[in-house]
Amino acid sequence: MVDKEPPGEPVAGDRPSRLVGAEIKRLRTERGLTLRVLAERCGLSAGFLSLAERGINSLSLTSLFALATALDVDAVELLGPAGRRGRQEYAIARHDDADVARLAMGEREYRVLTAELPDQRIETLAMKVRPTAEPSPVTQHEGEEFCYVLRGELTFLLPDETAVLGAGDAIHFKSRVPHAIHNRGTDVAEVLWTVDRPLLRRPDGTTPC
Repeated sequence: MVDKEPPGEPVAGDRPSRLVGAEIKRLRTERGLTLRVLAERCGLSAGFLSLAERGINSLSLTSLFALATALDVDAVELLGPAGRRGRQEYAIARHDDADVARLAMGEREYRVLTAELPDQRIETLAMKVRPTAEPSPVTQHEGEEFCYVLRGELTFLLPDETAVLGAGDAIHFKSRVPHAIHNRGTDVAEVLWTVDRPLLRRPDGTTPC
């Protein structure tokens, strides 16, 4: 297993983390899977997954994707209620657009910038990462990712190095490379993150609220 439980006494998680954790537990129980079996399937430790189900540990999008694959559901199924957006050939995202999908979970806040297009193959998110004492769990899966730092500093923990990215720096990597991120500074990091598949959308065009 590649992730570690955070040290110290766990505290109650935020509401989105609790809702996601409850949905993971529901789906796992529905499929007759033990924590250990599901953990082996998605590459997370059983201890970390137990805390995630209780809403104490928040999950990164890549960890959510790994769990969704292990549970044989779309990643957005783990995020709860959804709102619908129409399919178009193009779309413009305004900074004050109330219909843009947003999600705050744990130390991260996501704003989906890409639209729901026919045969869509990428998703770009504006992401804010608050400083934390511990890094996110290490994760890996199929795919490709690109991150560009707009403001602040974000550390990528990779197998061969620890890469510290500041404003104007970028990283492009295959998602199968074990990776974790950590905001070790004192300010919120703001980044643009692109993945090679829609993580926050269903094929039918729905998105999380």
